Parts: sequence; C-alpha cells; structure tokens
Amino acid sequence: MNGHLFNRTQFNFFAKHLRADLGYVNCTKTKSCQWIVDVHRLGKIVNGKWLYTEKDRVAIIDLIKSQLNVDLLFSAYPDKTSREALAVSNNNEKLNALAVSDDFVLVNCLSSLQINEHSIDITALASLGIYINAKKVETVEHQQIVLVENLAVMANLAKLVLLDNAKHLQNALWVYRGDLKREQSSGRAYDFFRRFKATHQLVCFADFDPEGLKIAITSGATTILSPVADTIVNFNAAGPDIDYFKQATAKQYINNQTDLSLQIENLFAVMAEQRQTIKQEHILSHQIPLSVFEIN
Repeated sequence: MNGHLFNRTQFNFFAKHLRADLGYVNCTKTKSCQWIVDVHRLGKIVNGKWLYTEKDRVAIIDLIKSQLNVDLLFSAYPDKTSREALAVSNNNEKLNALAVSDDFVLVNCLSSLQINEHSIDITALASLGIYINAKKVETVEHQQIVLVENLAVMANLAKLVLLDNAKHLQNALWVYRGDLKREQSSGRAYDFFRRFKATHQLVCFADFDPEGLKIAITSGATTILSPVADTIVNFNAAGPDIDYFKQATAKQYINNQTDLSLQIENLFAVMAEQRQTIKQEHILSHQIPLSVFEIN
C-alpha cells in the first residue's frame, strides 16, 4: 500500500499553504489535512483548522524531498519523464512528458564561463547567457554563484555597480532563477544553486522588496546582493509605489524570522519606514550601487 505517499492533490495543497506559511489552514473542504495528521502525525486539527508548527512545516518539506526528490516550495509535482525515456515504450513521445528544457538552467558571467574544468568565453557571443544541462555539471570553478530573480539582470550584468565588498562577484557564475509557473519551473535552478552550498559562496540577488527578501532567505543563499540603506532613503522614482503594501504575506514571513543578521534587519526596517521597494530594473536604470550582506 502507498497510502503514506503524497499524491498530486496533497502535494499541491501543501505547496500552496506552506509557501504562505501562516501557521494554520482552513481545512473544512479538503481531506489533505486529516490525512497528514492521521498518517504522518504532523499538526493537529482544531475547530476546522489544521494548525502546524515550524517543525511540522520543515518535516513535511523534508518528507516530500525524501519521497519525491523535489523541493515542495519551488518544484512541481514530479509525475513526468523525459521524451526520450517515454519513447522507449510509447509511440507518443510527448504524452505526459517533461519540457525539453527541464534539465537546463540559464547562466551568464562577466568573464569566461568556468565549468567542468573548461573555460568558455561567452561574453562576446550572448549577452543573455547560455542554457546548460544542470545534470551534466560536475564542477563549477567560479568561487561564487549568484541566483538572479529577473531576466533583465542576466542581459545587463556589465551595468551593475558593485561596491568594494561585492567586486569579487565580477568573477561569479550568475544563474537565472526561472519562473514559478509550472511550464517554466524554477525548481531546477534552485536545485542547481543549492548543490554547491558546501563549496561556494551562494549569493541571492532579487528585487529589493519583501518578496525579494523572502526569496533570498529561502533560496539557500548565505548572502544577499542589495542596495545599501542610504540609497533606499534617497531613492525616488515617478509614480506611486504600491508593491510594498501588496506583500503582506512576505512581510509577515520576514517578521517571523528570529535569526536574521542585523544588516538584513536594518535593511528591512528602512524599507518599512520608507514604504519603498526597488525593482532590479530600477537598480539597472538608475545605476544603484550594490553591496553584499550576510543573511544570518
């Protein structure tokens, strides 16, 4: 019997609610909550709500990783296979098949690409970078790997203004995060990024807003590339900035963290005080200087 395994419905349910991370879920219209309590003894149901702790949340994420070998927060349910593997036994090689690009991640650099002990000059060929098969990468000779939220950055690395403590990133490997939409899953990029946690400096570069900080905290990175506090205070762009007010869930998530560095707490405090967000496109167009900060 496989009653202990997560099916697609259960996977999608917990992915949705554990990303929000509110500590409770209304469960009157689903059986997934009762299933997780009865089968895995995680959380409890009180007055029609499934209540869970951070320990329960981590346990579910780890359980899915052990069962399905994917990250619940960033990956789609892994019920597909490659077209090549499917073609071995089925005339329709596209039936329930993965996108051809599923194994690939977009990378770029400011110098030469250094992977698998080979050096490739891509700067003169493609400003956006190149797609590589993540499964084929055994070594990355760059000492730093930067996870990038927005595609615009990948095409404009040379325009970034790196302050003294970030200048070493001129030799980094930059990896595009991808899209959380299922057809363009970011799961492969996150898996590739985290694979080098023990051997490389992992940096996250996202929008300077609550969602961007949450991306950095959950990405597996140890540091974040960000504008400094003075820049945030003095930044001004035409038009209203309503994004800060639309990201209540991310703000609550950050407020719930107890081990953030004083640097990150200060940046978030200034953001909250100014009610100001700065998108990566603004960072590029306004030539905003960037610095590296420890996350924890």
